[in-house]
Amino acid sequence: MRIYAANQAAEEKGITAGLPLADAKALFPELRTEEAAPARDLEGLKRLALWCLRYSPLVTTHPPDGIAIDITGCAHLFDGEDAMLRLIEHQMQVFDLSAQLALSDTIGASWAAARFMKTSRTILTEGAQRRALAPLPVEALRLPPDIVLRLKQVGIRQISSLIDAPKPPLVTRFGAELVTRLEQAIGQSAEIFNPIAPAPIYEVRRPLMEPIRHLEAVELILEDMATNISAQLLQDNAAARRLDLFLFRVDGHVERLEARTSRLCNKAEHITLLFKERLSRLQEEIDIGFGYDLLLLGVYDVEPAEEKQLNWAPLKREEETSLSSEEISRLLDRFGNRFGFDRILHFQPFESHIPEKAIQVEVFSNRNRSSQWASQKENSSARPFLLLDRVEPITVLAEVPDGPPIRFQWRRQQHEVIAADGPERIAPEWWQTTKVEQSFQTRDYYRVEDQQGRRFWLYRDGLYNREQDHPRWFMQGLFP
Repeated sequence: MRIYAANQAAEEKGITAGLPLADAKALFPELRTEEAAPARDLEGLKRLALWCLRYSPLVTTHPPDGIAIDITGCAHLFDGEDAMLRLIEHQMQVFDLSAQLALSDTIGASWAAARFMKTSRTILTEGAQRRALAPLPVEALRLPPDIVLRLKQVGIRQISSLIDAPKPPLVTRFGAELVTRLEQAIGQSAEIFNPIAPAPIYEVRRPLMEPIRHLEAVELILEDMATNISAQLLQDNAAARRLDLFLFRVDGHVERLEARTSRLCNKAEHITLLFKERLSRLQEEIDIGFGYDLLLLGVYDVEPAEEKQLNWAPLKREEETSLSSEEISRLLDRFGNRFGFDRILHFQPFESHIPEKAIQVEVFSNRNRSSQWASQKENSSARPFLLLDRVEPITVLAEVPDGPPIRFQWRRQQHEVIAADGPERIAPEWWQTTKVEQSFQTRDYYRVEDQQGRRFWLYRDGLYNREQDHPRWFMQGLFP
């Protein structure tokens, strides 16, 4: 019998994984042990990975002890990458877990830094994988034990000996996996990220004896599945916020359609209508191939069903009121699933020259539009429709200090500017007396376009010719 895993206190006594149990007891007679349960550990790792979905929709496991999270475009929601790692570390401590965290541009570099660097939190800047991985042992490349042993037999113990070595001799002597893992770690080749997904709270499966090749047949089966799901929800006095329809093709490909609702939904006809909208939109895009042999309808976001309070109006008027409210809700759901719920907004103007204060956004608002929009039409072309919830810092390279950018980095992505328009200068609101308003610096806004045709609205906060200013660049919005 051998030690399968050891905690930090045991390792301090010289007890490590692989040590015979008799030798471990000889080193520390009071050692407490439990029989290893790898299957139970793997199940716990999966549950922890599902919990990590709060940080990003893309999470996967690296058994036996690793979790990978793709946080591209998510870090700003947690006040930056460092703050995000600190939050995750704190949550792990609350769970009585000790975690080694690392962040980089590649999965391989993050895996190596988390396991072989001494700090509990490591952030590798863009393009720093080669320099950071060089002094680490070859085990950091996620190689099988036999390849690691063969590398050490020829004197190769660190990754620095492999980074600049010619690839063909390495493939010939050690196999293609060595070069693949090395290129993935330093960012020269891509790596497949297979994210996990939480299991549905309610689900209905329809395996088919013969594959179906027509969307009309899919809709007929969907009606029956929706009736079944509706019965389950009504029995538990529950309702859905999000439903997913999975179409399993005979060759293994899976088509996933998502439907969301603005109000709680547990009616079969409403569920059917939502997915018929999606199917009609994707009729020309979906490749049915040789047909579907399995359909699955799952409910993921569930809440207690709302009890409707009926008024004391006459029955006819009551029905009309209920029908009108229901139809409006269904109409919004159809628009939301067709165009996206983030596009069903009501913008309320506000008197302010500062962009983030000039518009108030309300979702599914039924209030009348304000007439103030008419006085702001002349400036609509210069302002983007899409503003970020919070401005995000960017790194900018400009030809002259107070000129437009020629290159900028946002969310760890480089953008080459091919066209720029501006600046549009916005001064502080001097009549405001709060400390927040007094700290507002003069802004110069630019509309820029990168090589891919994407257009951004960014600004420099502060002027270089003012000693009291501290100029910084921020991303404010996006043009469609």
